[in-house]
Amino acid sequence: MYQLKRIDLETQRYPSRKIEKYEMGFYSTLENAYKIMQEDVAEAKKEMAEWEKEKDEKAKKEEWPELQYNTTFGYIISELRMDTSLWYWGSLSDRTYTRDGELNDECFWEGEKESEPLPFYGRPEEKIRFKVGDIVEVIGREEVDLRIIGGLPWTPQKIEERNIELEKEYGKGHELHCDSSDDCYLSHSLGIGNTHNHPACTLVFAPTKKVPLTIKRKLQAKYIEETITFGYNRSIFEQPFAKDPKVLDELLNGWDKFISTQYYQGMECLIDYSKPEEVKTLLNFSAEQTRRFDHFYETCVRMVNNKREKEKGIHKS
Repeated sequence: MYQLKRIDLETQRYPSRKIEKYEMGFYSTLENAYKIMQEDVAEAKKEMAEWEKEKDEKAKKEEWPELQYNTTFGYIISELRMDTSLWYWGSLSDRTYTRDGELNDECFWEGEKESEPLPFYGRPEEKIRFKVGDIVEVIGREEVDLRIIGGLPWTPQKIEERNIELEKEYGKGHELHCDSSDDCYLSHSLGIGNTHNHPACTLVFAPTKKVPLTIKRKLQAKYIEETITFGYNRSIFEQPFAKDPKVLDELLNGWDKFISTQYYQGMECLIDYSKPEEVKTLLNFSAEQTRRFDHFYETCVRMVNNKREKEKGIHKS
């Protein structure tokens, strides 16, 4: 059985837009669900074409008319298990589509047994639609938000290479055991501290409209911040935006919020695992940015040490 849902946008402003998942029906075959979806797309496009043809001078000034085509983010067709208990909410597979009805991506989750994930042997490179540093939109429960890609799904080649490394290091029989939940990206969103998550490939879309440059820079800065602070991926320094002075200013603004909110997890990781002189050299800070970073880092060290001294006192008492 296949369930069709349309993802409707409730708000339009980036970086996070509220959504409603509208139930469109249950169908015996994927083909039937796909047909109904395409009919919905055609009707929305027809409505849009009529508006384009008939709009008056006043309406021409409206950049984002409240028509179904513009308020549709995309569609999901989920393959559901028949004859199962009400508490079970999983799906056998998911396929997502753009608002134009074009396939966005597909993932296959379970085998014959309920809640038994399928093994994952890697996503073919040609099916990885994004690269590190790309700005994307990711579907959540109640919103779609802008994120920046920080890591890609494993490919069969990468899994094989890693298994060879594990066997060399730990001996024969040691290998990765990946399941369908590993068919995902690493992404980062705006916010204080560690905002990373691992959205399934089906939940990641190209932005449906132009991303403002200010938000793009903030996301690029967030990627650099989390990579350095939490040690995700040193390839950030290969990204051209890692040398952009305006992006680096946003990076320092983000780190300043660590201090103002006393986000200790980030501070502790930064002073325990990063090398401040290396960070300054690799990012090519200006004199003013170096001054800001030194002040921030020294403040972090002082605040974390004070916290640790207090914790020692509590444990002794």
